[in-house]
Amino acid sequence: MGRQDVTALAGQVPSLQVNQYSPTVTVFNVRGVSQNDFADSQEAPIAFYNDEVYIGALGAISGQTFDLDRIEILRGPQGTLFGRNATGGLVQIVTAKPTRQLEGFATVTVGSHGQIATEGAISGPLTDSIRARLSVTSNHHGGYIDNDFGPDRGGARFYGGRFQIEADVGSSGKLSVKLEGLRNDRERSAGAYSHVSTGVTSDGLGFALASNEDFWGTCAGCDATGYKDADGDPFTGSYNYDARFNRKYWSANVRYEQDFGDVNFVSITNYQDLKKTYSEDADISPNSIFIYTTDQDLYQMSQEFRISGDSDKFNWVAGAYGLKIRTDNIYNANLLDSFGINEVYGGRQTTESLAVFGQGEYFLMDEISLVLGARYSWDWKKFDFTHTEFYADGSAPSVFQFNPATNPALAKQKFDNYSYKIQVNLHPTDDALVYFGVNRGTKSGGFGVQAFQPINPNTIPFDEEILTNYEAGFKVSLFDKKVNLNGSVFYYDYQNYQAFSIVGLSQFVGNKPAEVVGAELELQVRPTRGLFLSGFLTKLNTQVKDIVLPSGRMVDRVMPQAPSLSLGGMVRYEFPVGPGALSMQTDWKYDSSQYFSTFNAPIDREPSRVVGNVRVAYATDDDHWEVAAFVNNVTDREYRVYNLDLSSTFGFSQQTFARPRWFGGSVKYNF
Repeated sequence: MGRQDVTALAGQVPSLQVNQYSPTVTVFNVRGVSQNDFADSQEAPIAFYNDEVYIGALGAISGQTFDLDRIEILRGPQGTLFGRNATGGLVQIVTAKPTRQLEGFATVTVGSHGQIATEGAISGPLTDSIRARLSVTSNHHGGYIDNDFGPDRGGARFYGGRFQIEADVGSSGKLSVKLEGLRNDRERSAGAYSHVSTGVTSDGLGFALASNEDFWGTCAGCDATGYKDADGDPFTGSYNYDARFNRKYWSANVRYEQDFGDVNFVSITNYQDLKKTYSEDADISPNSIFIYTTDQDLYQMSQEFRISGDSDKFNWVAGAYGLKIRTDNIYNANLLDSFGINEVYGGRQTTESLAVFGQGEYFLMDEISLVLGARYSWDWKKFDFTHTEFYADGSAPSVFQFNPATNPALAKQKFDNYSYKIQVNLHPTDDALVYFGVNRGTKSGGFGVQAFQPINPNTIPFDEEILTNYEAGFKVSLFDKKVNLNGSVFYYDYQNYQAFSIVGLSQFVGNKPAEVVGAELELQVRPTRGLFLSGFLTKLNTQVKDIVLPSGRMVDRVMPQAPSLSLGGMVRYEFPVGPGALSMQTDWKYDSSQYFSTFNAPIDREPSRVVGNVRVAYATDDDHWEVAAFVNNVTDREYRVYNLDLSSTFGFSQQTFARPRWFGGSVKYNF
């Protein structure tokens, strides 16, 4: 694809949506399953992995997709092998590894809004038994949202680096050490919202106001504060607060692998550290109404041991996994100039987890195999939360505390549960697979983060969720592998789905029953040399039950970010020209309408859309040089990737639009 942007994956993979409305949060949605809570302490049900290592922090994901070997995406519960919080699936990036020969590359990209981006690596032997690889990347560009009151919004100031070293140990062992660091330096990417004035339905849900509609009695088309966006252009705004995003993330990983005859042993030790600050002009106006800031200081440690083996009849793997996450979070919702209050809240959440797992595939005969897998996990979580409400008149603040001393039965939680996989694989030919089975995944419970008092302690914890997937499908290669066709149908029985909602300005996570019925179809065709065609189709029917609206009415709703129909495809043609080859490719995706919240508020409904990209490249026959030009969002389609309904409090909604049409070109040198 020629891109580092992880959102590009959504245009290539059935049932995948990617929401990265800010570098501080990346949310994957697979087959309708996601977690939309933007609190920094939350983990997602679509797990993200970097080289077999779980990345728990949502704010650590962006920027890791450089110098890659490949990206793997698994749909459906992956609890038995990958385990933690892979209820709906997972995304794993696999980085390029050190090589035994000297090689490398360097890429420079220039694009719209003054973009200058780089990516490069150098790899090779240090001795006969030791190899190393150094990878770097950067991305700088100005803001694409014009600000009438100061610096533009949506800019980037990002750097990343990765160093890996591998050493052969004896005749059958290998030790790998990897260090990775990411840095966002005072980016103006925070709060890249567009303002829309809204009214409120009888159920307390927001809807967009017409330009002549005076819902709040402030003025025609105005929000409850009396402000109205002047031109309705999502890429212009009036922000009086200079929002910033800073992040420092680094990780260290040690992997040791050793063969003992027919048994392979793997140990993976990992440490991660994340520090970030985020601030936004939450009222999206030139008025001093609402400033929102967050600070996070997190570390994560994990250890995994695996043993595996394979034979003609039986392949197996077994292991144990341990994890600890400690995150300190402070949030500040400053409304002193508007409501005379300032909410400062947060604290420490600690997670400790242990798991044992195993999975095997036994061939009953050459054409039939049985897959059995299981994992048992234990999670211990503790929350020490303090909420202080300050007042502009100087009166004594109101303090609420939630911790193991004040609420021993609520602030300390233990979750233990099991995942399993039972699947039958049929191989009628070497080029065909038919499968059917049952797969169960779990995600432990946790704690919500509420921004305003009064707070009922019983509404802070939420329970674990369980997803049982009943699935059947096929994978077929035809015409000497020139045609690949994959299809699947599935039914999700979703117990205690962790449904996120925002009432007023407070965030809530509650457990609700849900279900998903879906079908997927993928086709890849190579009809002639140089021509590649691919396409996919996804049909989803999702339902979350017993959602309680702000009015108190109970309803069933469709799941967020789950369009009922998605179609995508790519055409790539490469042919010789002079001393090289010219390639032309274009990819397009259609998504039917979808919602951004479990409330399914009118303002949260995003209409259907078609978005496409184009890339043209010329590469020399010796593979040393490549020159490329690209256009992303070719038709300059305006569509939202995020919306937060604040209608009942402010009479507006925070909406984030995807980047407008983006032109660029790159030069790459390989050696």
